Amino acid sequence: MNTFYRGPACVVWELTLACNLKCLHCGSTAGGKREAELSPGEALALCDDLKKAGCGGVALMGGEPLLRKDFFAIARRVRELGMELSVITNGTVQSEGIFRGLRELSPRAVAVSLDAADPALHDRIRGQKGAFEKSGSFIDRCLAEGLPVSVITTVHKLNIAELPKLRDLLKGRGIAWQVQTAGAEGGRFSRDLLLDKEDFYAVGLFVEACRRHYSAEELPVIGAHDLGYHSALLTNVSLYEKWKGCQAGISVAGIRSDGGVMGCLAVNDAAFVEGNVRRESFASIWNRPGAFAYARAFKKEQAGPECAGCEHAETCGGGCSEMSLMKTGRLHNDPYCFLAIEKKMLAAEKSGPLRKLGLKLGGLAGGASFRRLGGIFSGKRGRDA
Repeated sequence: MNTFYRGPACVVWELTLACNLKCLHCGSTAGGKREAELSPGEALALCDDLKKAGCGGVALMGGEPLLRKDFFAIARRVRELGMELSVITNGTVQSEGIFRGLRELSPRAVAVSLDAADPALHDRIRGQKGAFEKSGSFIDRCLAEGLPVSVITTVHKLNIAELPKLRDLLKGRGIAWQVQTAGAEGGRFSRDLLLDKEDFYAVGLFVEACRRHYSAEELPVIGAHDLGYHSALLTNVSLYEKWKGCQAGISVAGIRSDGGVMGCLAVNDAAFVEGNVRRESFASIWNRPGAFAYARAFKKEQAGPECAGCEHAETCGGGCSEMSLMKTGRLHNDPYCFLAIEKKMLAAEKSGPLRKLGLKLGGLAGGASFRRLGGIFSGKRGRDA
């Protein structure tokens, strides 16, 4: 049975759905504001509410969070209350005041989206000419300011071949890199561009290869929560040594810009809104008996046909909730599981090349490697992390 924190370790807060870009893969189809987004006063009150609920950290995102005029007032309040702060931005909104303000906030991370090393392709994906140049200059300036910079890359069929070029662009620069896969929830993305299982597994192999060839200091790279589980051949590609199931409503929560509270914003389905901070406190929503039941009260008997009978079902919970819903229309049924993919590959082959690959990849990363990655992704970029 999963256990959960007194308060969430991290809340991902969509400050606004307003955005200056029109990214193909955006699951929220960001561009304009949501109806009745939280006012400046409501946003500041929510910061206090999160602290009272025992929240450890807040990640401010959008849309584009830097488009909110009160962004720094909210961010400062988060830090004044002693919570960790992360900022997720497209890196195209910049000014001297923004860089000065970010430096003064001492954030855990400033994460910038970068989807290709080829400027034209990045601009195509982001829906704005010149986006690559702007994001690149934003990253350079943040590094010059001594800020802990992360890059988030969302992979689909248009840009999967860009991964090696992005690796070469990022390595050795003190940038933490998160690789995630695109979903089909947004209104601008064609399902034809989703990764198939072979592509998906190749992304896992890529992350594994990066970890084999580069130290955590030279190229700290992780796969996001959606990137495969329980491989018999690959070390867990996420930030932790073992996948412990979807953490939505257990150690993390999401808040929409209109105050709706969810376990995970990536799900992007109003049916999963547990309550609204305009009507009751976040703590009340978080602590309500029966809240987030799909994650907190999961039993292995609830696993879908893709996961039924798996030896990891009880702790895995059927993989990523967003992937499971997107691919199969139900929870606890994620078909994009490394172990399941490997079993099917092994069943289809006679000569055993996959087994040989496993021997070559064996023994990659131990606990020390994950501890180093944990330090880097928590904003500690020095050797003593």
